[in-house]
Amino acid sequence: MGLKRGKYAYVELGPGRYVKVRVVKSRADDSPAKYLVVSGETARAPNAARVIRLDSLPEPARRSVLEQLR
Repeated sequence: MGLKRGKYAYVELGPGRYVKVRVVKSRADDSPAKYLVVSGETARAPNAARVIRLDSLPEPARRSVLEQLR
């Protein structure tokens, strides 16, 4: 199952760098508001978590995630 049935996921920022995000399913895939950061960076993601690579996100969503980390 893992993290509230797809409500949360981890975005891999780089090797050994992850951030937990809330995935808003009602938003379009390329919307900057689809992924909301809910925690700071962590060194590892749980085994049951869905991991999304940062470079696989659309450009507006990628910029939004990086802005929320600052």
